[in-house]
Amino acid sequence: MRASLVMPVLMGFFVATSCGEPADPTATASTDAPAARPAPTSASPGQPPIAASGAALSSRLDCVRKSGGVLLVGHRGGPTRDYPENAIETFARTYEAGTKVMEIDIAETKDGKLVLMHDDDLDRTSTGTGLVADHTLAEIQSLKLETGTKLTTFSPPTLEAALAWAVKSGAILELDKKRSAAFAPIIAAIRAAKAENNVFLITYTDDQAIDVHRQNPDLTITATINSAARLDRLIAGGVKPENLIAWTGVDQPDPQLWQALAARGIESAFGTTGPRDTSLDTLYWEDRDGSEFNDLVSDGLTILVTGLTDKTGRQLAAPRQKSAACGL
Repeated sequence: MRASLVMPVLMGFFVATSCGEPADPTATASTDAPAARPAPTSASPGQPPIAASGAALSSRLDCVRKSGGVLLVGHRGGPTRDYPENAIETFARTYEAGTKVMEIDIAETKDGKLVLMHDDDLDRTSTGTGLVADHTLAEIQSLKLETGTKLTTFSPPTLEAALAWAVKSGAILELDKKRSAAFAPIIAAIRAAKAENNVFLITYTDDQAIDVHRQNPDLTITATINSAARLDRLIAGGVKPENLIAWTGVDQPDPQLWQALAARGIESAFGTTGPRDTSLDTLYWEDRDGSEFNDLVSDGLTILVTGLTDKTGRQLAAPRQKSAACGL
């Protein structure tokens, strides 16, 4: 059954985030991988030219948008019952299952190191207790990560290790800075890893987006955009549309906004993540018919953040083939 996907373009301010929803994102994640599908090697007549996997990230995102494809993003790396959130082993599993982009969370330790951890504290996802900021990196890396159902042998990785993995594998990481971390050391780590073409960086306010872009105009950033006026404000502040992704929330799809942004060369991102009982991930699959995900793409969505990468990826096999042809 198709959920209602149309609403007027919002003009008020809201702050949306792709993180912070599920207490246990692994409890509903799919564990089986979609069948591998070969990517086309040339564009069909009348279709946008294929972007090589080594092309600039902005060019590949343009290709996905123009081709009507969709880029699937694994929320917190795509955890499953056996693989915990924010672990490189999980990223590798997600990547091999066909999802090439993972959203990850970055915190700062007591000794100023950057580690992957969503929560302020260690309790929910690891064998540790207390605040991340009260522990050294060595202490945190001595811990083991947990899923909602099991203890794993994996330890919390550093941002440095995650970036090195992304560069080597060709994956894309969507970097979500948590409260304990700052943009400057994160960007320094990106530069050190030569990962500029393997990341987009989440910003939460207009001032953050403008400041980060002004200092790093080559990096792709995600900014909250809920109206044409909001986009105009960012562009007036110096943000280049070609390196901008519009984050449009997790509550209500907005096809009018997505189509208006696409007409101005902007890719729209939307999340179906959320509390297990109320998220769109759950709603769209409750009748075992995920056609609502196809509706999102048909209505102009380019980037979808989901907690169910395998199942949703199979549902979106056709538009994902278009993304594969764009090097994503």
